[in-house]
Amino acid sequence: MKKISLSILIAFLLIFSGCSNAEPVITEPEAEAMVEQRHANSFGMVEIISTSYENGHYVVEWENEGNCEWGIDYVDGQSGDIEMGEATIC
Repeated sequence: MKKISLSILIAFLLIFSGCSNAEPVITEPEAEAMVEQRHANSFGMVEIISTSYENGHYVVEWENEGNCEWGIDYVDGQSGDIEMGEATIC
């Protein structure tokens, strides 16, 4: 009985842990384009420094040398919503 219970528990853990890591709907280039569009202004162009996918969000580090601004935005991999993580103007 213990072996059956343990087997069922392990099976449920494997099933539920696999379901939590859904593939993103938004692609990496789309996430970068959204960030570029959000921070585009007359002072200069936005340059993407790095992009990674972590915990359902793209982490996009960007820089605009024209107005001495840089930051990190978080783009939801499912909906494409942008959350500003941090921004700095020197």
